[in-house]
This record gives sequence, C-alpha cells and structure tokens, in this order.
Amino acid sequence: SICDSCNYESFPKFNTCPKCKSHDISDKEMPHTGKIISYTLSYESMPGFEHELPMSIGLIKLDNGVNIVSQLVDSEVEDIKINANVKSVFRKINADGNSGQIYYGYKFKVINA
Repeated sequence: SICDSCNYESFPKFNTCPKCKSHDISDKEMPHTGKIISYTLSYESMPGFEHELPMSIGLIKLDNGVNIVSQLVDSEVEDIKINANVKSVFRKINADGNSGQIYYGYKFKVINA
C-alpha cells in the first residue's frame, strides 16, 4: 500500500496509514529487488519443508525502503550475506497432499550485481 497523503509505503497492505493516520490509501506494487539486511539459516524445519534444509530466511530491504521477511532460495549458502542484492522469484511454496492443490508465492534469490 501507499498513503496518498504522505507517500508512506508498506507491506502488507494497510487501511490506515501508520505514519499520518490517513485513510487515503492506494494499492502499489512493491519493487522486485532489494538487499539482505539480516538473515538466518534454520537447520530444523516445519512439516513439509524437510527437503529445504538448511532453510535460509532473510530480512530484505526492498528498493523503496520497505522491509519484508522472505525465504531465500536458489542461492549458495556462501552467497547469502548482509548487503547481498536479491530479486523476487515465483516459486512453489507447498502442496496439499489430499487435494493435490499447489500453492505458489514469492521468495527471493541472491543476484550478482
């Protein structure tokens, strides 16, 4: 979202601007690139993610200054470091074993800039 009164941007979407309290809010697509500002490697997983160990989770500062948390994928562990450039990628998140429904979403990968 973006506040049309003060230009504050945020993800996830908000209905009242946390900065100026305006309700004059519009949808805005977030940038697809940013930098890692912090990260962790998890060696334990939630059910269904055992094949993704170690799981890399990053705090990403998007190019517009918005911070988000995302899984880091398709990247060598040694390339995951603070200030590394990243871009969003559309990846499978999970599959429902009973219905066969597949869930997709955005994750991030390290890019060489």
